[in-house]
Amino acid sequence: MDDEIVVYGLLLFAFIAGSIYHFRIRRQCIHPIRLTKPRMILSSIILFIFCFIAYIGGNVWHYYILALAGAVFIISGVVAEGIHEKGIYYGGVHGIHLKRLAKWEDIEDIKIDTQKNKLQSFKLKTTTIYPGQFYSSQAIHEIKKLLKR
Repeated sequence: MDDEIVVYGLLLFAFIAGSIYHFRIRRQCIHPIRLTKPRMILSSIILFIFCFIAYIGGNVWHYYILALAGAVFIISGVVAEGIHEKGIYYGGVHGIHLKRLAKWEDIEDIKIDTQKNKLQSFKLKTTTIYPGQFYSSQAIHEIKKLLKR
């Protein structure tokens, strides 16, 4: 039982710390991503899946707290991407772990689809990143102005 409490505490701390990190990024972004329907649906499904896992795991209140903390961590990762004054925050391979910052000085080429208001890709030294981030049309125009500097 003591080992279970330690693991529970560590997981809860990690989920809360990661969520705070992601929400801080979202708040600091000049242009946070626009939440599309697939991202909102994904967020809802994640919440239900985590609560279902807590129910199957033993239907105990502290499992639900851990499940909600885990769901908030993943959802915060979904919404944390965006344009920052230092660069572009983007998700990694699967987009659910901590967000990465591509600094403006490291970015070589950016492709933006102005009709879909989508940041399609950017080249980061030797790697091309495909973030698939959607922004408002006003944000896309401001990003283009920012890139011309």
